[in-house]
Amino acid sequence: MNRKKVENKAVISSKDEKSNAAYKQSDSVLNGKSMEMLFQELQMHQVELEMQNDELRIANEQLELQQLKFAGIYDLAPIGYFILDKYGIINEVNNEGVNLLETGKGDIIKNRLQFFVAAEYSDTYHRFYREMLNSGQRQNCHVKMTSKKGTEFYVQMEGIAITPIPTLPLQCDIAVIDITKRVNAEKSLAKTKERLELALEASSAGTWELELDTMKFYLDEFNYQTCAIPGDKFDGKYQTFIQLIHPDDRDMVDQHFRTSLNNQKAIDLVCRFINSSGHMRYASIRGHVITEEGQPHRFVGIMMDISEKRQIEEESARLKHDSQKNIILATLRAEENERRRISDALHDSVSQLLYSIRIKLGTLEDCNDSREVVRNVNELLDMAILETRNISFELAPSILADFGLPATIEELAKRLSTPNMLIKTRIVGFHERLDLQLEIGIFRIIQELVNNCMKHSTADLINIEIKKNRIIEICVKDNGKGFKVEEQEEIPSGSGLSSIKNRMGLYHGHLHIESIPGTGTIVRITLDNDSNQKRTLTNRS
Repeated sequence: MNRKKVENKAVISSKDEKSNAAYKQSDSVLNGKSMEMLFQELQMHQVELEMQNDELRIANEQLELQQLKFAGIYDLAPIGYFILDKYGIINEVNNEGVNLLETGKGDIIKNRLQFFVAAEYSDTYHRFYREMLNSGQRQNCHVKMTSKKGTEFYVQMEGIAITPIPTLPLQCDIAVIDITKRVNAEKSLAKTKERLELALEASSAGTWELELDTMKFYLDEFNYQTCAIPGDKFDGKYQTFIQLIHPDDRDMVDQHFRTSLNNQKAIDLVCRFINSSGHMRYASIRGHVITEEGQPHRFVGIMMDISEKRQIEEESARLKHDSQKNIILATLRAEENERRRISDALHDSVSQLLYSIRIKLGTLEDCNDSREVVRNVNELLDMAILETRNISFELAPSILADFGLPATIEELAKRLSTPNMLIKTRIVGFHERLDLQLEIGIFRIIQELVNNCMKHSTADLINIEIKKNRIIEICVKDNGKGFKVEEQEEIPSGSGLSSIKNRMGLYHGHLHIESIPGTGTIVRITLDNDSNQKRTLTNRS
């Protein structure tokens, strides 16, 4: 009986051992397959990581290339650029800035820019820097600086305080333009003007006398030469003298004489004469009333020819106007170049990277559990790409250089039109291309006007009309809420009117605004196309 139990136990034990061996063999096979699948998945993840690493390397190389390009533009600029912290310490300077200060870059970095400003201009620089930090807007000033070698020179500083990235501290970007030649020329002109004024004051002047009882007017021989008065036409009467004066000045001179006589005050005026050759001469007339006992009251004085002085003043005003015009033109060109640089950077780097990311994310659409996420990401990327293109168009539309102003204005209207606001265009007479700078100016003017309508007018219809003939006529009309034209001085500075007026000044432009509250606004601008054609021919020659 016991033997049977032992045999049964042995049989059962043998069966258990066989079962355990079979189970271990099956578990080993399963573990082998799991490890093989895990290994394959790890290999796939490794390949994906290597591809992502290659993409990151390419993106990093592109960013380094952009950085080198911008660094080259920064260092090769013909204007000194300085980057300062909020305490006025120089953190960066380009090659031109180093050349201006005539020292090494190591002697400039970590030093204050004010150390190079002449002592008598310290207050001007401090006010400029304080206003730049407090206002957050672009500021400018003229100061004298001294280089490391002691060379004195005058500069125009243009600066603005910005925060490039929210995580970075405030920095001040300052452009330093050498204007020493212009300042010296102005000083030379001032000295020349002063010497001329002294010479005129010290020179002999003709005398005149008016008898108040008889209104007889006496002139000596010098006045006939100095003021080019034809002697054979003067009979000694006051009214005859008044008739010899330029018709546009007669009433003014007569009123001055009568006011001086009635109030017993001195007279000091400038008037014009036309000589026998038809040339205009300017004369300065000064005098006062003399009263002597036993003698009739007399009005006596001197008269001198100031034609040359007036010509110099007019020439100085013209040169000043031309200088201001050249500065505005240079500023506008610099703005356009900066816009184009940013536009190219957005198009060539940011947009291309977004496309690359979108293509890469598209490979994940095969995963069933991530299709919705990928679809949403693609939609966001499409919006980002469209926004980048719109920004690129607003900054520097390449269509303007390639296809001209009409196509660009139509594209602007198409891009800015919405279901709630329609922009219509009508362009007449542009059969030939204008000068590119003029086309850019017209485009920027219209862009500013349309932006004003979109921001302030609450209009749902904007009409843009441009005509080109001898002059260029621009008309932008909206059906918005309008405003009182007499209060346009109170329009916020962000309206862009100052920018529009600066561009108009280059082409002898005129601005006219018609608006009544509740009836919309019409802005009409005319530009002199003839002066632009002359300028274009001069530049080409």
